Amino acid sequence: MNSGQQGNGRDLDGRVDALGAMVKSLLTTLVMRGVLTKADIPTLVKECETMLGGNPAASAELRSIQNDMPSFLRAAIGPAPDPDEDHDD
Repeated sequence: MNSGQQGNGRDLDGRVDALGAMVKSLLTTLVMRGVLTKADIPTLVKECETMLGGNPAASAELRSIQNDMPSFLRAAIGPAPDPDEDHDD
């Protein structure tokens, strides 16, 4: 593989990463606003896999997005309140 091909591969990887991050952000926003539930995400992933004809690379990327969603949702919610912290001051 020459350096031009390597550059194109990195460009493609970067684009896929950017799109994956955008999808995770969008899904997180929709769940946080009550438009979707966490339970809707696996269904969406399955529908996308079907639309993409079972392409193994596409399926792997979709599964990666699905697997990352719990951490994105936790981050969006923020840390759990500290029960030892007095909020009445």
